[in-house]
Order: sequence, then C-alpha cells, then structure tokens
Amino acid sequence: MRIGLLTWVVVWLLVGIVFMGLISNVYGDYFKTIGVYHKYNPQICVMYPDPELEPRIEMLSEVTFSAINEWKDKLSAGGGNWEMPVKEYVWSEHGTATVDDYPNCTLFINYPEGTEDESVGRTGFDFSSSERYYYWVEADMNTIERKLSITLGETVNESNISNKIEWKEIPESDIRNIILHELGHGLGVEHYYVDTNCIEEECDYSPIMYHSISVFEEQVKNVTDKDIKMVERIYGKDGFGGMTPKWIPRTCDVQCLEVDCGNSRMC
Repeated sequence: MRIGLLTWVVVWLLVGIVFMGLISNVYGDYFKTIGVYHKYNPQICVMYPDPELEPRIEMLSEVTFSAINEWKDKLSAGGGNWEMPVKEYVWSEHGTATVDDYPNCTLFINYPEGTEDESVGRTGFDFSSSERYYYWVEADMNTIERKLSITLGETVNESNISNKIEWKEIPESDIRNIILHELGHGLGVEHYYVDTNCIEEECDYSPIMYHSISVFEEQVKNVTDKDIKMVERIYGKDGFGGMTPKWIPRTCDVQCLEVDCGNSRMC
C-alpha cells in the first residue's frame, strides 16, 4: 500500500528505532507523548507485503496478532473499552492502493523491505482532517550491516578503504519487538527515557517504549506496567471513547504515574 502524498499541511511523526546504536542525548525517567489520540476504538489494518519479496507471511501474521493482543489484553486487564478490531489485506488486495481506499482504517501496519539507515521501524500520522485521520506504522523485514573493507596495495595510493553494506534478514523475535514498540506509538506514546544518573543495576530499560531497541541479540521484549499506565493516562482507564483526561501530557514523570502529583501537567 502506498501512503498518499498530501498537498496541504500534514503533521507527520517519524519515529525510528535505532538498531545496535547508542543515543547520546538521553533524558530523565519519564515518558513523552505524541499529543494526539484515538477518539474511538482504532481500526487496525494489516497490509501484508509482496510474498515474492517477503515469503514469511504466516510468521508476520502470528507475531502481529501476538503484539496486538498483548497490548489489548494488558490494557483490558484493568477494565475499560480497549477493543482494537483487526482486518488483514494480502498484497494482491492493496499493492497499488492508497490510504484513501481504506477510509475505515485508523491504524495501518506495513512491512517494508528495509531502509539504508539505522532505523528498523517507523510511525507516522495524519490528523489534518477532522473527518479522516490515521496512524501508519512500519516494521522492516531487513536491515543493513556495515563492514569496513580494506584492500592493501603495493603503495598507499594503491590501497583502498571502503564501507561495505550487507543486508540481513531481521529475525522473528525482533520483528515482534518492533511491532510492539510501533503499536505503542500508534496509541499515542512517543518514548520512555531513563535517568542518566541512575545506578546501572537499578536502571529500568524494560518498558517496550524505551527509545532504543537492539536487534540480533535474541531479546524478548514485552509491554510493561509502566507502558500500560502511560496509555491509560492518555485515554483514561475507561479506554477508547470514554472520559478522556482534560489534557494529554506531552511529558509524564514516571513517579506521577504511581502517585497523584496534583494539578501538574507533568502527569
């Protein structure tokens, strides 16, 4: 499915997950939010890739539904309306379509082959119209590995150093982690940040919305209680279409998810 290009002003969010990299500007122990939310239950539309390019369709279906159900089940455990209906579309049904061909979809999941940067997932949104809005999330199927190649000649001028790029297939467990993370963006959460002053063994990197995920390390990530409380802070504990809080905090101190911080926009 092609994401339609809009000629008017559209607010887009591009959130990339950096793979096997370090982020230098880490912040304190808090969440940041996107600032927009689903007024009603999101209609998730799963747009499977071309099977000639990506044959792992059955696996993608399994990990995608596993990720969706983990968010839904953990949110529903506290009560409230957290239903997220899902529709699936094979490549032959959507390969040449645009988002306008699916007016009921408010959260698209796509599976691109990959990009030549260090991100393996992205999320964007278009809330420019009161009549039509949607999020789109992407989970890459492949990523790049850069290798330094040195060719020694008889002289310095005949020697050569080049940066070689090799494509690697992203494993099933990592794809599930990416989808879990990107769905969090699709629910309105930006990222979770860890205090740089924490003692290493006490630092909590477990929330699925932590701002960096590594691949090829056999990690098993899950939605944590902190992630759930942040989504509840955006929508209210009664879920989609309920009594949404008076404001959506752009920054939410983790401690204020646990205790009442009073009339504070830090949650």
